[in-house]
Amino acid sequence: MYENASNATILMLLHTAVYPFLAALIVSVVAGRWLHASPYLGYLGGFIVGLSLIHSGLSFPPSQAIDYYNITALAGIASVLCLTMMKQSTLRNIINSVLFALSFYLLLNPVLQHSGLIASLSWAVGSAIVVLLYQVLSEKIQGSIQQQVRSKHNLNLPPLLLLIGLIIVAGSAAPVISIGGSLLIGQLLGAFGAAVFGYVIISYLTKTLQNHTSIPALLILGGLITQSHVLADIPLGVMLMLAASSFVTPISILLSPKMNSKQSIVIIAIQIIISGLISGLSLWLVWPASSLY
Repeated sequence: MYENASNATILMLLHTAVYPFLAALIVSVVAGRWLHASPYLGYLGGFIVGLSLIHSGLSFPPSQAIDYYNITALAGIASVLCLTMMKQSTLRNIINSVLFALSFYLLLNPVLQHSGLIASLSWAVGSAIVVLLYQVLSEKIQGSIQQQVRSKHNLNLPPLLLLIGLIIVAGSAAPVISIGGSLLIGQLLGAFGAAVFGYVIISYLTKTLQNHTSIPALLILGGLITQSHVLADIPLGVMLMLAASSFVTPISILLSPKMNSKQSIVIIAIQIIISGLISGLSLWLVWPASSLY
């Protein structure tokens, strides 16, 4: 019995962390070096690998709420292309708002449809506004970061801060959601964090500088956090605290007078501390009254 439990734990660890991490490394290198495509596709590929291993019933076309993360990944790619290729900011924001709302609508509607169309649309629009706000913040800070990186070629950590912040948020949210309501979503948060971490390593080593790479990641992370409330009954207050923690890094960057490696480490530390405090409070709020065993 204990041997079976040990094997199941090892298998869960492989599916949740190891395989998504390795897949992200491989896809990032292949996409960036040989296919001349955007290497941020690496973490999307790594997450999809983790999703297919953790959610054994994954299907395309989607039939369940979890299946729609395939569509979320495509919406994230379309959003980045829109931000990169279109110059008119108002039109970009309108198109991205539609893409964000569509992503959340598809992720949440399979459950919310029982509450009516208004409930599904309200959640989709509200979630899209949050992601759009994050996008606006990221656009404000990335210009100054790029300028300093070009003037000092050794500064390859600041452009990755947004993604590092999202990794920390995912890591702090995973135990809360796993214990509070859904081991499946908790595992997917782990797979997401591992996949993005793999991409960050490749980008740091190759000094790859790309714009808007955090938007697809935020769409996936936002979907997981909102689904934890809608699908797994995580309290709304906990969900809002976890979502708010995603803004710690962009706001910290915005308030920093200058960016360098030392300041980047300070910002990472701030994100870790705040996410840790939120995670601790959230665990206290969701901890089951009866024993877990």
